Amino acid sequence: MSSTGYAADDVLFHNENLARVISLNRLKKLNSLDTSMVTKIGPRLSEYAKSEAASMVILTSKSPKALCAGGDVALCASEILKGNPGYASNFFQEEYNVNYLIATYSKPYISLMDGITMGGGVGLSVHAPFRIATEKTKLAMPEMDIGFFPDVGTTFFLPRLDDKLGYYYALTGEVLSGLDAYQAGFATHFVPSERIPQLVKRLSNLKPPVINNTPTEGTLLKDQKDFFIQVNMAIEEFTENKLPDNYKFHLTEEQITLINKAFSEPTFDDALQVFLYSNTEFGKKTYDRLSAKSPTSTHIAFDLMNKGAKNKIRAQLELEMVSATNMVNHKIEENDFVKGVKHKLIDKIKEPFFPQWSSYDAERVRKFQEPSVHTAKLESPLLKRFFGVDFHQYPFNFGLPSNQEIENYITGQDGLNRKYLPTPKEVVRHFNTVTNNKLGVEEKVNRALALHGEASKYDNKYVSWKA
Repeated sequence: MSSTGYAADDVLFHNENLARVISLNRLKKLNSLDTSMVTKIGPRLSEYAKSEAASMVILTSKSPKALCAGGDVALCASEILKGNPGYASNFFQEEYNVNYLIATYSKPYISLMDGITMGGGVGLSVHAPFRIATEKTKLAMPEMDIGFFPDVGTTFFLPRLDDKLGYYYALTGEVLSGLDAYQAGFATHFVPSERIPQLVKRLSNLKPPVINNTPTEGTLLKDQKDFFIQVNMAIEEFTENKLPDNYKFHLTEEQITLINKAFSEPTFDDALQVFLYSNTEFGKKTYDRLSAKSPTSTHIAFDLMNKGAKNKIRAQLELEMVSATNMVNHKIEENDFVKGVKHKLIDKIKEPFFPQWSSYDAERVRKFQEPSVHTAKLESPLLKRFFGVDFHQYPFNFGLPSNQEIENYITGQDGLNRKYLPTPKEVVRHFNTVTNNKLGVEEKVNRALALHGEASKYDNKYVSWKA
């Protein structure tokens, strides 16, 4: 079998009662995705969506260490160095089609992020309505270390995290624990690893009240909303009652404020200056971290996330696909993706950690994001229609309450017709009630209030919202 050949057992599929389970099984590579794997997953997802016998899809792993360590970028770079950039282009197109299918899937899709979940593994997870972290989770988008950008649709997902944290995680490559991934919004639930087998059994026995085999445009999930809620309630049965006594979110309120301020700037260079002149150790450290990355990668990542904050999911995945294809097809001597992957993953050079990146060229970054001769290597259409669904916001939030939800409650824009400002305790109590005392709600709400809550000028007892 050639280096780009297909392995028969790199992804396994089986029925678990009414659930359909997809198990990643490329163990020696920590389930790093290649074309063989993604071309198996996509057709099975489409098949399960049409099957009356399939209630949901559960993504898991046969590895005790990882769900998925990312895309097999070493293989992509090796093929480019052999004069075959078309392999990488084809891989990205196949992978992004799977990401889009997951984002718009017509049945519950549950990702068990029990172990290393990075890059392509994040892409298989974060677009799903149910994303389960455990104490073994190590989550990151490390693409900036290899001269690339956070892809697989994360330039749509990451800008929707609160307080610009998605920009920070994307550009620094910060590795998150399971609890931090949960509090930050990557995961919707936190379940102890030892409970995962029982959770799968519980979920597999749930019977949906309605299965819509032929979802039409604009009707995604609507006729199955009750079943999605039922799935959420079943997962909550396996979560902890409270956070560990010693748990503290890895970023302080002051650090989050600085991150929000920096990445609200119009350009990446402006953001860098905010960190540099913050007169804080964290700001200087972040400046140094970002300055060490490929300038091409940091600028294109920042641009793509700004566009992703406004685009619909389909348009953003297509923009990523064009950008990725243009980057990997760029001439070798200026190809930071090939430089980065060769340095870190092929030659495995530890010091210096980064290669000699290409100098920043604003015109090059702009052209990478535009359809060009390189995109001719991609098949048309870039993304299949699947269910014909598109959106600006994910249909459900089964995770912790977002800043927007908290703001809407405080300002009376949540449809409850409340005419008065609440106290901080009332805000916490409200979200504990609507989430049925979900793990970590109090911590998340209090952090949001510390960052955005403001004592009413009429009575310090009540809280208003500031941007």
